[in-house]
Amino acid sequence: MPQITIKMYEGRTGEQKNEIVDVFTKELSRIIDREPEFISIRFDEIPIDDNAPAHLRNKR
Repeated sequence: MPQITIKMYEGRTGEQKNEIVDVFTKELSRIIDREPEFISIRFDEIPIDDNAPAHLRNKR
């Protein structure tokens, strides 16, 4: 079972995460010729800190 782990700063919407899942699943499925239902995607969200992009720091 292929698994993708995405590390990113917290604060993305559910809609954004759903789009990421859809795009990554579709493309990985195409590239490796594996059915989408066998692909798993996990988000590891990092707390926003001083190293985060300015547009995310402003949401704190």
